[in-house]
Amino acid sequence: MKISTIIACISIALLTGPLAAQQGSGPRMVRRAPSPPPQRTGERADVEMRLVNGMPTIAARVNGRGPYRFGVDTGAPGYLRVTPALAAALALQPVGEALAADPSGGNPVPIPVYRIDTLTFGALGYAGISTTPITLSGPLAGVDGIIGIGFFEQLLVTIDYPRGRLTAGPGALPAANGADILDFTVERGLITIPLRIGETEHRVHLDTGNTRHAFFMPAAAIPGLPTRGAARDIGVARTVSREVSLQEIDLAAPVRAGTTLLPVTAVAFPAVAAAGNIGSLALRDMAVTVDQVNRRARIAPSR
Repeated sequence: MKISTIIACISIALLTGPLAAQQGSGPRMVRRAPSPPPQRTGERADVEMRLVNGMPTIAARVNGRGPYRFGVDTGAPGYLRVTPALAAALALQPVGEALAADPSGGNPVPIPVYRIDTLTFGALGYAGISTTPITLSGPLAGVDGIIGIGFFEQLLVTIDYPRGRLTAGPGALPAANGADILDFTVERGLITIPLRIGETEHRVHLDTGNTRHAFFMPAAAIPGLPTRGAARDIGVARTVSREVSLQEIDLAAPVRAGTTLLPVTAVAFPAVAAAGNIGSLALRDMAVTVDQVNRRARIAPSR
C-alpha cells in the first residue's frame, strides 16, 4: 500500500516586504533586506515535550494567546513557521513574501511572510519574529507550527525523547570525544553530523522534524552501503514543490553516531537533499543535545 507523507523541512531563500502602496496599482510587495533575528528575553526553558507521530513538540504562547503546539525541528533553519489555521486564528496579515525551496535548495515557490510580536515557552521569550506558513496534515494535523533551530543558536538545547523534556539555557558541550559528542558542520543552514554505517562514514542532516523514516540516504549512495535483500516501495513523499517515490532496503551493518548505536535497520531513498538524513524515529531512545556556538552535538541514550 502506498503511503503519502509531507517532508516539512523547507529552506526560506528570500524575504521581501513590507506591503507598500503604489499609486494607481494598489498594494505591492517591496523587496528589502532579511528581517533581523528575534530578540530574546529570559535565559532558560525546561518544558514538557510530547511526541506527535514521533516528532518532538512543545506548548508555546503566540502574541499572548494559546498555548499552541509546535514541533521542534533541528532540520528547519531559521525560526518559526505556522499553519494557515493558526495564522487565521491569530488574524495575521502578510507583510511581505518569501521564496521557499525544498531541502535540495531548488524549486522555489513564493509564500507569504507574517510578523509575530511574541513567542514564549518556559521562561524564554522572543519578540519580533518573521514567520511563513506550513501545511501539516495526516498524523501532524494537530500541530500548529514548527519551531526551528534558530531560536537556540546561542543556547545549549537538549531534546530528551524518553523523558519527554526539552531544556535550553546557557552552556556548552565539551570537545568531541569520539564517543557520544560529535563535531558538526552547517550546510545550507542544516546541522550535518558524521554517521558510521559499518566501516564507512557519511555526512547526514540531524533532522528531528523527519518522522517519515528513521534514515534517508541519496539514491547514488545506496550501492556503496552494506545492504541485503531487494529494495521495496514504501510510498510517496511530497515537498513544497514536488513528489518523490520512496524505497527502502535493509542494512547489513549497524548505524552509529560516534559510538552510540542507533535503532536503524533499513535505509530509505532517495533523500530529498544532497546529504542523508537521520530523523526522530532513529533518535527515540536518545537525548540529543545541540551546541550551535561550538558546533557540537551529543547523541546518547537518555539517562
